[in-house]
Amino acid sequence: MFYLLKISKVLISLFTLLLIIAACESQQKIEEDISDKQVDVRVSAENLCKDYEANEVAADEMYKGKILIVDGTVKDIEKSIFDEIYVTLEGNKDVIISVDCYFSETHKSSLAKLTKGQKVSIKGKCDGKTFDVVLKGCTFF
Repeated sequence: MFYLLKISKVLISLFTLLLIIAACESQQKIEEDISDKQVDVRVSAENLCKDYEANEVAADEMYKGKILIVDGTVKDIEKSIFDEIYVTLEGNKDVIISVDCYFSETHKSSLAKLTKGQKVSIKGKCDGKTFDVVLKGCTFF
């Protein structure tokens, strides 16, 4: 019994470590991949959220996998459970969802100066909607 518990803890720890490594590496890689690519769509955070709330399938067709510039107001500046830095942009007041913009560690000092309520334009690759709409590999535009 003790042996199985110990193996379970080790496997969970390894799995968590792999997720953290993949998450940290991916933001930098996505940012590098999209840095020289043309923007597909420019949209406000409010309209992006409205589109996803109205019809997630149609919104994925318009935005998912594409490079966006999203204009909006900073709601929060936080870190995920995987220690990824992200900025949440306010969505529509009538809609619960918002836009989470994930940045690599190279933007840490810029993000430390950001304030709630500040207007920003963020470039990133849309990853669709989980709980919120997600942009990855983000930079300020």
